[in-house]
Amino acid sequence: MKKPKNFELEFIKKIKESKDAYSFYFRRPNGFDFKPGQYIKLFLDIKKPDSRGSSRYFTISSSPTEKDFIVITTKIIKSSFKKEFLNLVPHEKINAFGPVGYFDFNQDKDKNIVLLSGGIGITPYYSLINYIGTKKLATNVTLIASFDFYKNIIFYNDLKKIEKNNKLIKIIYTLTKEEKYSFEKGRIGKDLLKKYVYELSSVKFYAVGSEAMTQDLIRILRELNIKEKNIFKEDFLGY
Repeated sequence: MKKPKNFELEFIKKIKESKDAYSFYFRRPNGFDFKPGQYIKLFLDIKKPDSRGSSRYFTISSSPTEKDFIVITTKIIKSSFKKEFLNLVPHEKINAFGPVGYFDFNQDKDKNIVLLSGGIGITPYYSLINYIGTKKLATNVTLIASFDFYKNIIFYNDLKKIEKNNKLIKIIYTLTKEEKYSFEKGRIGKDLLKKYVYELSSVKFYAVGSEAMTQDLIRILRELNIKEKNIFKEDFLGY
């Protein structure tokens, strides 16, 4: 893995993904390499930043196989950084640092993985599933993604297209605050895991989301007697 470094990103465009989430496209610098699930730190020139400052870490939601762009997908909330981020104009350049972090996926050894996420925490999985699908890796992947309302889901149609073209990839979305045809209902729990994961003991689990959700998922996995070595967790970067 290459050492993280300072570099410059040129903003290209943004796409609205849901009610309050956007994907921001930046031109991928020559020689910039990263692994699925890694993240970068972005710096903005904010005259009067709030208490959180003028920089943020964001997971890269695009796949390393996509050579033209680096994509950051995030919710836009009422912070000085996010407001400035939303107002980026095409060809504007910003400073960045990375890639940093690791996502404990070994494409040569991990042949059966389950990805659990809540809300915008799905972004590293989007990168990983795109990577696995494009590379046609012999990895069984089950994604179980939790959202509150249908209006807030992201990546569903794109991931379903990948699923359609790869029999080893299974995509499940669940809604916690409403019911909708073809979606599961309720939080990710033991019953949902047992419904879609047939060999719990032979699977590597990933849990990504807010700190509270990640802790809850880890508790559930431990109650199912999943070995610690088969659990990877990360409090999501990018809120």
